[in-house]
Amino acid sequence: MVNLQQQQNQFIDANIKTVVIVMAEPEEALNLVKKYRLTYPVLCDPLQKAYHLYEIPQGRPIQYIGPRTWLAGLRAMIRAGIGKPSYDIKQMHGTVVVTPSAEIIYKHIGKHSADYTPLSEVLSLTK
Repeated sequence: MVNLQQQQNQFIDANIKTVVIVMAEPEEALNLVKKYRLTYPVLCDPLQKAYHLYEIPQGRPIQYIGPRTWLAGLRAMIRAGIGKPSYDIKQMHGTVVVTPSAEIIYKHIGKHSADYTPLSEVLSLTK
């Protein structure tokens, strides 16, 4: 979420509205918004309905605790400290770009917990 916040100006320039869906309850999400000074909407989905709707699967252990995630996990720990996960760690993340008419024009599902969508891929959709 921090990286996404740092890229907001580029999304605004490309006329892309960012919305993040988290598995947290509203109070937890509000704490994240305040802590990281997020300026985009953060929606709560503790029952993971959006993940099911957009067919973002549960991961296998190698995807969420495997070696590819260790460096990203270390960076996150340094940036934000160690916390107890309050969500389903098996749930993979994804990026879905939806048009105003509800058409899905792009979808990227992380291959592992540290695999995030490159900004250039999303921005290329506006060209």
